Amino acid sequence: MKPYLGLTIILLLARTYHTCLLKNGMSSVYLSAFEDLKPGNVIGTLPFEAAETSKEASDVELRVVKGNDLVDVKPGSHDLILKKGLDRDEGVGKFEAVVECRSSNLDADFSQLNISVFVTVKDINDNAPVFDSAEYFVEIKEELPTGTIVFTDFEATDNDQPGPNSFVQYSIVPGPHSHFLEIPDPFKPVITIKDRINYEEIKKFSVEIEARDQGEPSLASKVPLHVTVVDVNDLLPKFKHSHYTAKTQKNGVLVFEPEAISAQDGDRLNASLIFSLSGELSEHFAIDNDGSIRSITSNPPQRATFFVTAAEKDDPERSSTAILSIRLQPSLAFQHNTYSTTISPSTPIGSTVITVTANSETNASLTYSLLADTNTVSIDEVSGNVVLRKKLEKPETLNVTASDGENVVSTTLHLMTANSEETCRTPVKFEKFEYRMTIGKLNVLGVVNATSRTGNKLTYILMNMNNDFEVDTNGVVKLLPKAHLQCKTCELIVVAKDGTQMAITKVNIDNPSFVLHSTTTFALLIMIILCLIFAMLAILVCRKFCEKWKQGNRRSSICWLNGTTDTGISITTTTPINSRYVVNSERDRCYESKSPGPKRSQGAHLVPVTVVSDGSGASPTVYF
Repeated sequence: MKPYLGLTIILLLARTYHTCLLKNGMSSVYLSAFEDLKPGNVIGTLPFEAAETSKEASDVELRVVKGNDLVDVKPGSHDLILKKGLDRDEGVGKFEAVVECRSSNLDADFSQLNISVFVTVKDINDNAPVFDSAEYFVEIKEELPTGTIVFTDFEATDNDQPGPNSFVQYSIVPGPHSHFLEIPDPFKPVITIKDRINYEEIKKFSVEIEARDQGEPSLASKVPLHVTVVDVNDLLPKFKHSHYTAKTQKNGVLVFEPEAISAQDGDRLNASLIFSLSGELSEHFAIDNDGSIRSITSNPPQRATFFVTAAEKDDPERSSTAILSIRLQPSLAFQHNTYSTTISPSTPIGSTVITVTANSETNASLTYSLLADTNTVSIDEVSGNVVLRKKLEKPETLNVTASDGENVVSTTLHLMTANSEETCRTPVKFEKFEYRMTIGKLNVLGVVNATSRTGNKLTYILMNMNNDFEVDTNGVVKLLPKAHLQCKTCELIVVAKDGTQMAITKVNIDNPSFVLHSTTTFALLIMIILCLIFAMLAILVCRKFCEKWKQGNRRSSICWLNGTTDTGISITTTTPINSRYVVNSERDRCYESKSPGPKRSQGAHLVPVTVVSDGSGASPTVYF
C-alpha cells in the first residue's frame, strides 16, 4: 500500500472518532475582541470537527487551564466567553488562553488535547485628549508683530494606543477674541500673534485651546487661556488740551484756561515727564515740573504765543507739544483793540453806525465817552452806541474810553467815508512782513500772527508747498511727517483772510539738514567738467585759427612809421650781393592808398609799404 493512502485512512479515522481535533488540522485558535466587550459576551467559538458516525464524537469536555481569569467556556457549547472587562490602554493588548479538551471516548487515540487560543484586544477611541493643566495664563506685550511666538507651555496627551485614536491636533476655538492668536501648525503646541493687540483698546482677554484626536468618532477637550496685555512705551506724552490761554496771573504765576497745564504718559506707564518752553518771547517765562509757568523778567510781554513741550525724562525724544497764548489784560477791556465803520453819504442823521463794547470781570456798570473834538458822531454813555450827528466829510480817527469808576480803558474808532481810500485799505495785517523759522526736532516750526480791525477770527491759508508744510487755524506752521524737502531755505506764502479782505506774508524756513542729492551733485560735476573741456577746445581752436589767419593774410608791404615826416626805410639783404631796397619811396601815395583812417601827426600806426627790388632777383629780409 502506498504511504499516502495509509495517511488518508488515519485522518479519516481521526475525523470520525477523535472529536478533540480542530477543523482543517488547526493546532491553535486566533481570536480578536474590542476592548469595550462586556463580560459574559462571546469572544469566539472553538472550531471542532463534528462527529459524523458517532454521537460520542461530539461529546467532549472543555476546561480553561490557562487564562481562566479572563475567559471561560460557556457550558454546553464550544463558545469562549469573556469573564472580565478588557482595557488595552492599561496594557492588555493580547493574551493567551489554553483550553483542555477531554473526549468521553476514552478509547480514542486523541481523547485529551490542549488547545492554545490567542486573543488580540482591539483599541477603540474611548479616551479624549487631556491637557496638562485645567487652564493657562500668559502675559503678552502689546504691538508684537504678526507671527511672534507668545506661548508654548501647554500639551495634551491621549491614552489611546498609538494611531489615529491618540493623534492630537491643536486649534484656537472661534470666539470674540480668537482673532488675536492662532496655532499655525495644528500638530505643534505653539501659539503665535495673529492680529494687532493694542493695550489702549484691550487689557485682558481669554481664548479656548482645543485638542482633538483623529479617531472615529473623534474626541476633543478644551481649556481656557487667559491673556494679560502688557503695556509698552509706544505712545507719546499727551496734554489734556492742545491750546492753553493765560489772561491773568496770580502771585507771578500765570493762570491758564481751560485749566492748568498738565500732561501724562500716553502709555499710562507713569513715566516721569519734564516740561520746557520754546518759541518767540518764551525766554521771559519759566515752567516748573508741575506745569506752573511764571514770568522771570521785570517786564514780561502782555501778549505772546509760544510752545510748551512735555518729554519723557528717560527718553526725551518721546515728546508732545501744546500751544500757549499769553493775553494778560486788565479786569476791564474792550472786546476789540480797534473798531472801524464806513459811513456813506446816504446814511441818515441820528442812526447808530457802530456799537463799541467793553467787558468787566466784576460786572460793574460802564460809562463810555469820546476823547475827540468832533461834531460828526456822539456816543451813548450807557450802551456804547455811536450815533451819526452830521455828514462825514473826511475820515476821522477817534479814541473811545470805557470806565467802571476805578479803571479806564481805551480803544480806537476809525470812521471812513464810502469813497475814501481808507475803505479800500485792508483791515487785515500781519505782525511781521517776513518771518524766519528753522527746522528742528519738533514738527512745530513757529507761529504767524495777523490782526484784523474788525475783530473777526482770521483764516490762515498756505499758498505753496502744501505737501511739506501746513498752517493751522491758529497760524501755527508745522512740518508734515511725509515732507521731502529739496531746499536749503524754503519760502512759504501765507495768507490771512477776514471775509473778503486779506494780507500776505512770507515765511523763510531754514533747513539745516539740506544737502544736494548725490545724483544732482554728480550731474553738476559732469557739467563743470564738460564746460572746462569745451573751454579748452575753444581756446585751442581760436589759437589755431589766429595762427592760420596770420600766416595766410600777412602782407609784405606793411611797415610801421613813426611819423609823417619819414621819407622811407632802406633795407639791405643778407645775400652776398649787396642789394638795396627802398621802402615807401613814394610815401605820400602809398600812405594815402593803404591807410583808411585820418593821418596822425605822431604815434605809431599801421600803414602799407612798397618794396622795390634793384633787379638782382634776390629776396630781401625785412627787420622791424
